[in-house]
Amino acid sequence: MKRILSIILTLFILSGTVFAQSESDEYDDGFVYEQNGAGDQFIKIKLGAIFPLNFDGQLNPGGQIELGYYRFLNNWLAVGGEFLASYEVSIGNKILVLLPFSAGVMFQPTYNDFEFPIYVNLGLGYETWQSMDYFPSFVFKTSAGAYYRLNEICSFGLDTSWMLLHEGSNKSFTANFLTLSIGARYHF
Repeated sequence: MKRILSIILTLFILSGTVFAQSESDEYDDGFVYEQNGAGDQFIKIKLGAIFPLNFDGQLNPGGQIELGYYRFLNNWLAVGGEFLASYEVSIGNKILVLLPFSAGVMFQPTYNDFEFPIYVNLGLGYETWQSMDYFPSFVFKTSAGAYYRLNEICSFGLDTSWMLLHEGSNKSFTANFLTLSIGARYHF
């Protein structure tokens, strides 16, 4: 009786190898899976420095935080929007606060796990300087970056942008800023 149970148990264990798939039996549907496709979305957050370009040394570099949302129309083109909050301190210890929000388009070529987003945004901004508020200010911003796609839901990288802010008050003024940031993106 013990022999019969041993034989049945051995046959049961070895029968699994009969039904195992070999590598040549894998199913190939011919579909190429892309990192990004139509309908994919991402949220980004960036922290960095902002450098005033045309203030003749009267305004020191400051800090910024940026939040954004984009949705892909195909595997390389997306539309979305961004909100940026920044501050800069003048040589007289007065603080300039910029709060621009914009809508834009992103073109993103990729190479393996690296993504290279290029943004163009237009929008409006709110500024406060020496207890004076300015709204609306016209905002034009271009950005470019390099991100590494760690897995299918997150990527990390560096980003730089140039922002033109036109204040249309009595004293019309156009400000130029350059930013350098580190960013993270959550893809879903």
